Amino acid sequence: MPSEDDFRLLGPSAQLEDNDVRPYYVPERKLRLNVARVAGRLYAFEGLCAHERCPLSAGLLRGATIQCQCHGSTYDLGTGAVLRGPATESLAVYEAREQEGRIEVKL
Repeated sequence: MPSEDDFRLLGPSAQLEDNDVRPYYVPERKLRLNVARVAGRLYAFEGLCAHERCPLSAGLLRGATIQCQCHGSTYDLGTGAVLRGPATESLAVYEAREQEGRIEVKL
């Protein structure tokens, strides 16, 4: 069972509406990540595209996939897998939860 220390607070969950993506920064890890809410489920994933490091928070969210605005790479939010290139490397994904009105991720 994970300890509470494994999860990092990102912010209030009310700021993330359904079918939306929000960028976050975890300073102690120097980590950019995004959280998307799709059909009530939270997905946390690497903040920059693996192809040329464009910010994915500005990408096109379609269901549980996101398409990079720069060159069109498309990723599965649940696994981080590349569904369409030019990217060839998967995104890191993280466990996310909503608890007591807050969004938290396990890092």
